[in-house]
Amino acid sequence: MHQVSELDASFLYLETDRAPLHVGGAFVFKKKSARSKFNFIRFRTLLGAKLNQERFFRHRIVESTLNLELPLWAEDPDFDLDYHLRYTSLSDHPGTARLNDLTAEFFSKPLNRQKPLWRVTYVDGLEQDSEYSKQHFALLIKVHIAAIDGNTGEDILSQLLKVSPEEEMLDEPEAWQPQPLPKQGNWLDEAYNNAFTIPKKIAHLARDTASSAFYSVLFDRLQRLNLPKSLMSVPLTPVNQPVSNKRAIDSMCVSAHEIRAIRQALHDVTTNDIIMGICAEALRHYLLDASPSFPKAPMIALSPISVRSTSLEVKTGNQLAANLFSLATLEKNPLKRIRKIHRAAQSSSHYDAAISASRLTELTPSCMSALSARVYSEFLLAQKHKPMFNLPITNIPGPQFPLYIEDNELTRHICASPLFDGLGLGITIISYSGEFSITTTYCPELVDTDKKFSRYLEEALARIKEYKEAEENEPKAAPNNQTGLIEDVVGLVSNLFSSTEKDEEKNSRQE
Repeated sequence: MHQVSELDASFLYLETDRAPLHVGGAFVFKKKSARSKFNFIRFRTLLGAKLNQERFFRHRIVESTLNLELPLWAEDPDFDLDYHLRYTSLSDHPGTARLNDLTAEFFSKPLNRQKPLWRVTYVDGLEQDSEYSKQHFALLIKVHIAAIDGNTGEDILSQLLKVSPEEEMLDEPEAWQPQPLPKQGNWLDEAYNNAFTIPKKIAHLARDTASSAFYSVLFDRLQRLNLPKSLMSVPLTPVNQPVSNKRAIDSMCVSAHEIRAIRQALHDVTTNDIIMGICAEALRHYLLDASPSFPKAPMIALSPISVRSTSLEVKTGNQLAANLFSLATLEKNPLKRIRKIHRAAQSSSHYDAAISASRLTELTPSCMSALSARVYSEFLLAQKHKPMFNLPITNIPGPQFPLYIEDNELTRHICASPLFDGLGLGITIISYSGEFSITTTYCPELVDTDKKFSRYLEEALARIKEYKEAEENEPKAAPNNQTGLIEDVVGLVSNLFSSTEKDEEKNSRQE
């Protein structure tokens, strides 16, 4: 039994029925052959053998009366694996022909806080979805952000994936012998004894929440610059409204070969710049369809990145940082926009320190997705003060080789993003085994257009290819080294944390 950290408690307090703060998604596997004997029973056995490896599997939240104390993590004496692990077939849902729709329904429902904060559904019958065959099955997974280890990001899928297709030899699971839950009476006495310290604890919670700290530092720095207020005004778009409890999940895949061809044609840009450019192009055309008047300021995205050193001897997520940057949605030319995104990224001090994709693959994509969601969720309090970005875009470099559960190959990630009032759209990109999977999670009432968001992404990629071909046939123009003022300001925002850290280090040396 131990107390929930103040940051994790803030995630619990921020959560509502309309905005559950869990991470996960759908993970599609393909069996080795049609004769494979792997099934739900075998998967249940595999998962049951892993329950002792991570605390979150069998620990639940225990909240104090009136929330006078931070909640506790305690062993669940009533733990039942069959509550957390369910079986279904896509054919059992006659109104749902797509795995994405079933995933959206699964992801829209909050977790029961009287139980450990995770759920898994094994899905058969994927041949009902035209994208899959009888050899495919899927795992729908959700884990509360507060239950994710902030250092490692270890989650359910990371316990199961292997780099080679082989049957796992399992040890006999240990008997579950939980401690009883804490008695409410004793805890209530302690809470009342500490009643006079509650205001201090609340202030400490706010102070230690990264979102509040970021907002305070940002506001102070920008005030000193005396910049026009309009430069740092995040545009109000249709997705920056209160969300409902409904979710839509949509995804598309693009080969790494296609992205590589665009990068080689544009020369001094990165793969990440091109992926962000595709998202920005899709967002621009979505706004043209959805907004009565096009926003006069570019959309701002928040992107969690890793700034760990090149040594990854210990897996750790506490050096993930959040980078704010302009999506340059006012720019009509998608290639010019990609170059602007690149310049804005270079202006961040995190850019050179960001760990390379080859090193990040020590963590499974699901771990990185969970850690990234924790990072941008820390900014939710700042969003309640004043919106600082329009949406999170998380680009996760995964391994470029297959991963397996026994001899079943992981073929597709559909990673969902937690939404919040004012953040009605999130985009997660996973690169894995030569392919990029781009998943959008959104509130359908806010993204209310005639086409799915994946269609905007597909059209964006096609337009970028067309512009690339046209540019290749044009004479080369002199380079323009000027960047817009908004990109410079966003670069300043991205540097706030690092410059603050340097100031503090300098002051400590002088003392």
